[in-house]
Amino acid sequence: MSTPAQMQGRVAWVTGAGSGMGARHAQRLAEAGAKVACFDIDLATVERVAASIRSDGGEAIALAADVGDWAALSAAAEQAARELGPVSAVVANAGVLGPVASIRNLDPGAWDQVIRVNLTGVFHTAKAAIPQLGEGGGMVLVSSISGLRGYAEAGAYNASKHGVIGLMRTLANELAPMGVRVNAICPGWVDTPMFDAQVEIAGFSKTEAVTRWAPDQLIERLVTPDEVSDAVLWLLSPAARMITGVSLPIDGGMLERTLAQT
Repeated sequence: MSTPAQMQGRVAWVTGAGSGMGARHAQRLAEAGAKVACFDIDLATVERVAASIRSDGGEAIALAADVGDWAALSAAAEQAARELGPVSAVVANAGVLGPVASIRNLDPGAWDQVIRVNLTGVFHTAKAAIPQLGEGGGMVLVSSISGLRGYAEAGAYNASKHGVIGLMRTLANELAPMGVRVNAICPGWVDTPMFDAQVEIAGFSKTEAVTRWAPDQLIERLVTPDEVSDAVLWLLSPAARMITGVSLPIDGGMLERTLAQT
């Protein structure tokens, strides 16, 4: 695990930091000693996260930026550098769920929006960070278990998260000569507002959804945001200094789940 000594004085970026996993990543990085730039499209929401970090004794700023808009994100990245210094730890977390629809019925505009946020937004984040990163820097790109397997009626989301892994592999190769490591995490069922949105779309109560979906995993419960943040902190820390180009499932064994023998 990362310790305050390992993150002390480092500047971290977290996109999509206004809620869910992004907010927890930002809080945990600050607790570990980092100065955190919290990016989100909703300034009021992300300012509450940054204010909470500051009230707990950490250092954080809130920046409004649409990750799908290169001009907006690059301007926010420059502001973060002016206020906190050059970034050394990047968590490209911003994402949207998108519609539940077959490819036959998927609206092209909805496809474009999911790809714009989930994949192009990660590209923009990485591109903005590269000029600031130096030896010992690291990126964690947030993919999903949907980046490692496919699900019906989630074509745009699946494609975007598979694309994040391809982008991560490219960046790992390109940035290794700079001493910068790049990895991806692939969460399963995590107890966040995005999970709640999936529950609402499915028409279940949350209790019913957990009962139905948790058995997809060998460890039959939801992953907590802190358990995802544990992996993020580790991958950004010196403890993972020889790890790059990895897609790490945080899925309670979902990928390894097999049918029970009868």
